[in-house]
Amino acid sequence: MTEFLPIGGLGPQIDEAGGTETEPPSEPISLGEHEETDPFPVSQADAEFLESMEERFGTAPLDVSFGSDGKVTLSSGSYVGVLTLPSGVRVEVTPKRTVTRLLWALRYAFDTPVDTLDLETDFTSASSFFDAIGILFRAELHSVLSQGLHRDYVSTSSIEKRVKGRIDVQRQLQRPSPVTTDFAVDYEEFTTDNTLNQAVLASIRVLITLVSDDDLRSQLRVQERQLREFVSVEPVQPATVRRIELSRLNDHYTTLLELATLVLEREFFEDIRAGTQRSLALFVNMNTVFERIVERGFRAIAQEQEGLRVDGQSSIPNLVDGPHSVSMRPDILVRTAGGEPILVADAKWKTNHESPSSSDVYQLTSYILSLEVPGVLVYPGGSVKMPPSTVEGYSLHSFAVSTDADTGSYDDYVQDLEASVERLFDQVVTEASESSR
Repeated sequence: MTEFLPIGGLGPQIDEAGGTETEPPSEPISLGEHEETDPFPVSQADAEFLESMEERFGTAPLDVSFGSDGKVTLSSGSYVGVLTLPSGVRVEVTPKRTVTRLLWALRYAFDTPVDTLDLETDFTSASSFFDAIGILFRAELHSVLSQGLHRDYVSTSSIEKRVKGRIDVQRQLQRPSPVTTDFAVDYEEFTTDNTLNQAVLASIRVLITLVSDDDLRSQLRVQERQLREFVSVEPVQPATVRRIELSRLNDHYTTLLELATLVLEREFFEDIRAGTQRSLALFVNMNTVFERIVERGFRAIAQEQEGLRVDGQSSIPNLVDGPHSVSMRPDILVRTAGGEPILVADAKWKTNHESPSSSDVYQLTSYILSLEVPGVLVYPGGSVKMPPSTVEGYSLHSFAVSTDADTGSYDDYVQDLEASVERLFDQVVTEASESSR
């Protein structure tokens, strides 16, 4: 698991090249999706980190431009989240949607049953995505602590003054002589220091570095100290968290475990670290989130349709053979019960669009030609101004699903979203299914 380092202290940084002092911004730098910051000064360590981001991590969550005056300009794309530079300067990319809508989108995309979401307790005070997650986490952990920490049997090896469990003969024989009353033993300990609680502790330690509200951070620190009285700090792999199974004895952890998975999950959180520098970045790729929203919406409606199934990110035949071929994996593939493809779809997270871009159309066209089925471009909210067209006799559509409806609850959000996907099915999928017969 990637180690999350503590955020470095704020303050002036020494420019080693010029021997002058560069004062970093004292307040967090905030920008929305697809926005640009004003130029701001950075320390040499910050500049080196920003300069190496793309080289280190492939697709960087922010574009970086350096001016001749030594200042830097950051441009955002489809990532939302926070970046802490080595100097301690904090950059926040906020979603176009409200924090509530973003969390509803995440809940739907990843099937996270966060029931406390609808309570809205302290929710409107959240200024960022991570504040909202922190508020939910704090409430759920308070509930768990009040009901009692889960205990489990954990295998332990130690040296004891008396026999406990069973003697580890090999270790005992390897001990230096003379051996008096000390025994190398293995035993099962019924303890709160288990993987489940270690995952919760690891998650709260991450959140403490990410929330922006000082009061919330203090409250999380209090809970962290409470946990550390009974739980040790251990690295916890996201894959390990996903393997945890709850029972009726610890089902009060259900929501808290989902939130811990949300924080530690690497599939849609992308974390960045610069070597030994005290820096941290944690971003949500909204493209990935929207793709999963569309996939789940398609699956929900397909289950109501007789004889249809939905595959996500399926590999399809390439149009180009040889060294110039590229992997072709459309976001959505609708098939008949027998496996015959009838429709291909690609989800595009674009918050300000009037018509599909040429690149979107060209990408979908390649899928249509490869599969010889109709295709549809799916966008969030609003309307897309592109009439249906044809590619080699196959129709090409664009459609918008509801991700920004003015609703008062998560259930209403889901209802509106799936209703819009159902309209897409009625208009496009049904037509494609009938034409394939």
